[in-house]
Amino acid sequence: MATEGIAGNLQLGGQYSVSDLVKAMLVLSSNRAAMAVADSYGFPQFVEKMRVKAVSLNMAQTDLIEPTGLSSGNQSTIGDLEKLISYIYKNHPEIFVITRQKTVVLSELAKNRSEEFLNINAFAQSRNDFWGGKTGYTDQAGGNLITIFEHEGRKLLFIVLGTDDRFGQTDLLYNWAKRAFSFN
Repeated sequence: MATEGIAGNLQLGGQYSVSDLVKAMLVLSSNRAAMAVADSYGFPQFVEKMRVKAVSLNMAQTDLIEPTGLSSGNQSTIGDLEKLISYIYKNHPEIFVITRQKTVVLSELAKNRSEEFLNINAFAQSRNDFWGGKTGYTDQAGGNLITIFEHEGRKLLFIVLGTDDRFGQTDLLYNWAKRAFSFN
């Protein structure tokens, strides 16, 4: 199965801070980092926490069976994703700060080795109005992208699912919204 994201050069058996693993998940879409966090917490307990959080956010059309998003058993809707993004926006805006960084540094603690990586989100590399977001891809789901832009003092959320050109499609929607709506 084709998947997005690099391991971030995470070494099997390496020691990383949870903070660095979260950066690897958000900026590099590292499935290895997601599994490391889940395994350190206890895989079944971690997945159950994910489900409990989804229920608490009233994400009634979301099913979660593992933390990477690679399984076709993980399903959601645009409406439920909007609920999650709204929660993160209000309660954990630091997540968006991480996702808009052009680069992140990951440190392997046991070997005292650090390496810098570019954000795989093209908007983080090229757009000053990019406020944050998350990429996703599998063969079955196609390309997915959640993006927040800041335009005329307002945050605009775009969710694109199942496309071969998620950045282009998001750009089309964003440019249309800027033309179609008055933000005064």
